[in-house]
Amino acid sequence: MNQNDKHSIDQFRRLYEKYAPALISFARRFVGHDAAEDIIQDVFLKLWELKSFTIIDESIRSYLYRSVQNSCFNYLRHEVIHHEYINRASAELKIEELQFCTMDDILIKDEQLKSLHKAIEELPPKCREVFTLYYFEEKKNAEIALQCNISVRTVETHIYHALKLLQKAVLAILLILLFAILK
Repeated sequence: MNQNDKHSIDQFRRLYEKYAPALISFARRFVGHDAAEDIIQDVFLKLWELKSFTIIDESIRSYLYRSVQNSCFNYLRHEVIHHEYINRASAELKIEELQFCTMDDILIKDEQLKSLHKAIEELPPKCREVFTLYYFEEKKNAEIALQCNISVRTVETHIYHALKLLQKAVLAILLILLFAILK
């Protein structure tokens, strides 16, 4: 590495250290933290590739802020297009599902859900309570144990027992579905 390269690297490092924090703050007004950091990295990378960081201080400052502003604009425009695409694709999938969904499908799914809820209701009371807290309220075993005034091991036993009992109900539901498909 020659002396000019070393001088260029030092000059670039000072420029980065001087402006990067303020530019990240500026970008974060428009985009998230990670996106702001990526944008700043890209702007400085382009500046390095252009080897134009020897420009006078005021013009480099303007260049950097304008580059970050344009990059934020492009990022946000891309995000809007991306979200529009996702929303449109989601809506199209729902439309297709509705077009191909027969009344029999709706009734079968409704019966399946009813059967599953009935099986849950038929669980022993404490077992049902623990199962509901675990699967529907997404509580941790320790939280359930504290709330129900039982040990964590008892919570685990109730969940295991509930799953074993529900396994039979799910198998029955799958058989109903299989017969409906084979019609």
